[in-house]
Formats: sequence, C-alpha cells, structure tokens
Amino acid sequence: MRKNDIIECRIESIAFGGKGVAKYASFVIFVKNALPGQVLKVRIQKLKKNYAEAVIYELLEQSPEYIDPPCPYFYDCGGCTLQHTPYQNQLAVKKQQIAEVFRQLGQFENLAIEAPLASPEIWAYRNKMEFSASDERWILQSNDNASDPHFAIGLHPPGRFDKVVDIEQCLLQDEERNKLLLLIRDYFREKNISLYNPRKHRGFLRNVVIRKGVRSDELMVNLVTFEKRPELLSELVREMIQQFPTIVSVINTITSSWGMSVHGEEELTLFGEKLIHDQIGKLHYEIAPAAFFQTNTLGAELLYETIASFANLKGSETVWDFYTGTGSIALYLAPFAKELIGFEVHSEAIKNAKFNAELNKITNCQFIEANLDSFLQKEQEIISSLPQPDLAVVDPPRSGLNPKFIRQLIKLRVPRLIYVSCNPATMARDIRILVDNGYNLSHLQPVDMFPHTWHIETVTALTL
Repeated sequence: MRKNDIIECRIESIAFGGKGVAKYASFVIFVKNALPGQVLKVRIQKLKKNYAEAVIYELLEQSPEYIDPPCPYFYDCGGCTLQHTPYQNQLAVKKQQIAEVFRQLGQFENLAIEAPLASPEIWAYRNKMEFSASDERWILQSNDNASDPHFAIGLHPPGRFDKVVDIEQCLLQDEERNKLLLLIRDYFREKNISLYNPRKHRGFLRNVVIRKGVRSDELMVNLVTFEKRPELLSELVREMIQQFPTIVSVINTITSSWGMSVHGEEELTLFGEKLIHDQIGKLHYEIAPAAFFQTNTLGAELLYETIASFANLKGSETVWDFYTGTGSIALYLAPFAKELIGFEVHSEAIKNAKFNAELNKITNCQFIEANLDSFLQKEQEIISSLPQPDLAVVDPPRSGLNPKFIRQLIKLRVPRLIYVSCNPATMARDIRILVDNGYNLSHLQPVDMFPHTWHIETVTALTL
C-alpha cells in the first residue's frame, strides 16, 4: 500500500474521533466521513506503520445508517462529524466508542455503560461560536459558487489552520445569531477590510465570537483583530445594535500573537458592558469575554444534575472539588452538602469562582489556588488543616490526571469519587489505576453535550 493508492473496503465501525474504521487484510484504515455498512473506494492520504488514513473516493454501497446531512458545509467543515447519521444512532456510536476505549486502554471487559443522556436540544444548542477570518478561502468539495477566493469568515476544515470554510450559517447556533453573522460578513466584504492570514501574520480581522445568554437572551459580540483600529468598527457597531436590540456588549480584543487563541493583549468595550448573564439550574452567572462557560447551557444542567445524582449528598458531607475551574460543579452541589472546597491552578478562575459564590449568596464554598500536580504532596500543612472529604469530584483537562496527583489522591483514601471527563481515553487510563488501587467502578453515565460531533462527557462513580 502506498500514498494515493485507491482501494476498496467496507466500513466496520466508527472510531473515537469520528472516522470510519475499515480493514484491508489485517491493516486498519481510518476513513473521514465514513459510516458502518458503507462499501467504498478510498484514497490513501497518510500511511503509518500500523494504520492508514484515507478519504472517500467513490461510494459503492450506502450504509443503512446514512441520512443526508442538513448542513451544506458538512463534508468540508471541521465542526461536525456525525450529521450524516440520525441522532439516536449518534448516541449508540458514542456508547460503543466509550466501551471500546475502556476495553482497549483500561482493560475493562463487559463494562456496564448506561445509555447516553441526550442533549435537550440537538440544533442551535451552542451558546458560543468562534468564527475565524482568513484571506484564504477553502474551496468546497462540491457546489462551490463563491467568487472571491480571498474572503472567508467561518470555520476551519479539519487539520488546516491557514484556510477557512466561508459559511453563511451554522446550525449549531440559532437563527438570530446566524443573521448577525451575515451582517458582520457583509460589512467586512463591502468595506474591503482585510482579513487575517496566519502564514503571513497580517490582516485586520482575526475572529468573530458571538455569545448568547440562553436564559437572558443577551448577546455579546467580540471582534478579535490584529491591531487596534476601532474606527474601522464604529459603523458596524452602530448597525449591529440598531438591528439587534438584544446585543448588550460589543468587545474588540486586540492580539498580535502568532497563535490562534481569541484571547489578546487588550480588550476595548465598543458598546455596553463587558459581560452578559446566564443561568444553569438556579445558579446565576456573569460571563466576561474570555471567561469559561459551558457551551451547551441546557446540556450543562443535565450534566450537573447527573453529578448531583451520583453524589447523593445528605447535607452533612464535605466535598473536595479538584480542577474546579470557575466553581460550577462545587456551586451546584453546595445546597446539598455541609462544605465544599474547590482546588484550581488558575488564579483568574479562582477569582471567578469566588465571585460566582458571592453572586449566588453561597457561603459554604471555599476555593484554593493550587497546582494539583504537586499540591497534595507538598502542602501537607494546608491539607491537614482542612476537613477531610467524604466525596471528591475530579474534572480534569483532556490530558487527564497527572501521575503525581493520582498517586496522592489514592493516598487520601476518599471513600467516594466522581470522575467527570470529556476524554474517555484518559479517563479509562486513570480509572484503571484507581481500580487497581482498591476502588470499584460502580456507575458510568455518558452525557451528550455536543450533538453531531464525536465529543461526549462521561460521569463515573467510584467507591472504596
């Protein structure tokens, strides 16, 4: 087998990450946008020692699980991977992927996994969308009628940081925000204002970030630019607030970095305040431009309710919340426990957590700035001064638990653990270690907060 070879294969399953899995003799081939049951001719794009990556060259036989994806950009955009199969099948695929990951990486055979909890909304569920701007437009695989190859505001195709799929709407945000996106796109095109080129590191507009408070209906627009030239945006701001009265905040973030982050060196408030409001359950939040907030508000309520159900608190417990971030889980559990202590390395997140506690008049939470890679080992004096936990919640980044932290967590011998993760692979690895050191995995509940993508949250409960 060589690069650019065209071979025939049948897709057997979908791998974690969203690609179809086929076998050619005993060699594994991952095929973008492929579904189980499809018979395809595929073109090899990448050839590795143990596997190959390919794209569809010709469809020979269609899968019974296939539906026409409603988004016209599906086969080009990197945002969604599963729009071409019904939502209930997406949930089944995600359950199967979790089982396979836990089997391969955690050596868990015949693991009891609950059916994934469906997102309350499967379209327009995102409260925040980040669109990229580029003067290098991605040419669509089919029906590309755009005339300007040097204008694109939209989303990146998979694996490409330099090109952008120019889109007129995204089905993951609501109609109001899609109309707002169109207004912004038309403005920059008509005014001929330059768009950013990441290879040449030049161009004015870099990103358009639109956030919505689902419970408040408030809109925030953050225009991320390469340089500080607010005069180029003044007319756009007037048009936006005139046509969209729900806009309460317009921000201009300036960043000259080579990186792709929407965070910058300076933030200008072009209209209104630097925040919008939203609510998860009974908790109220003020959301700043750079603040973390769950992107699926209704899905977050489902996730936190699942955590609360697993916690099964009676009111007398002390809970430690590791990787607490802005304190969302700790604050959600606060009414049901005696005391909660959140640990987080980022000082800005700790400030946000304390502010959120004050905003919601919650007095039984404290938040400690702590590098969890070493805190449990080096800060024994602080640890011994705290009330010991009856329950610990861990919600680490995608990379999972640091080996030093997990060793110290095992030494704590917390009677009950709840592990929350958006990455089943690192979760399976970490839970294997916990189980090998005396814990029993009692519950595993996937919660789908990201319909049409391969991402999924998983909540697990462990007991000594």
